[in-house]
Amino acid sequence: MGMKYLYDTNIFIYYLAGDETVTKLFSNDFIESNYVVTSPIIRIELLCFSSLSEPEAEAIEDLLSQFDSVPISRKVENQTISLKRKHKIKLPDAVIAATALCQEAVLVTRNIRDFQNIVELKLENPFDE
Repeated sequence: MGMKYLYDTNIFIYYLAGDETVTKLFSNDFIESNYVVTSPIIRIELLCFSSLSEPEAEAIEDLLSQFDSVPISRKVENQTISLKRKHKIKLPDAVIAATALCQEAVLVTRNIRDFQNIVELKLENPFDE
């Protein structure tokens, strides 16, 4: 098994928008040789737009169903609380970061700035290459 990854919401948004930069992260080769997890927060963020059509919502659900969703356990809650106390970070971002930390996963995001102060968090920006 390769690496363990958690994709931030923006990575899914770029993929759904057809951005070439993130396409490889969703290729069968990549997904089969690595372990990619997601968080309920990401599903909430992707599906909460009022302008979302039914086919768009279904496409998002189909996409997310390919990955294991890590529940917001007490361990993730405690890690989130700890991050929120220490860093100026939005709650959804704190939950995503906490999930990545609890899973020992690399967080893949374009918004490195939102997470850069969390030194113990491994970050990867596909747009940096």
